[in-house]
Amino acid sequence: MHETHIAADDLRIGDVIVHDGGVTTVRELDRSQSPTIVTNPGQPDEVSGYLWQHVTVQRD
Repeated sequence: MHETHIAADDLRIGDVIVHDGGVTTVRELDRSQSPTIVTNPGQPDEVSGYLWQHVTVQRD
């Protein structure tokens, strides 16, 4: 896997988000409360942000 910097709106299932707390694997995405995006809603590893923010992810 390589790391790349993308807009949060481009997240997809299977991405691994790299952040200060470690890494979070994207299993589910919720865009219903636009302009926010929630990764793994309701789970202990939930991550949220705005669609225009950028994140570092690991992808194949």
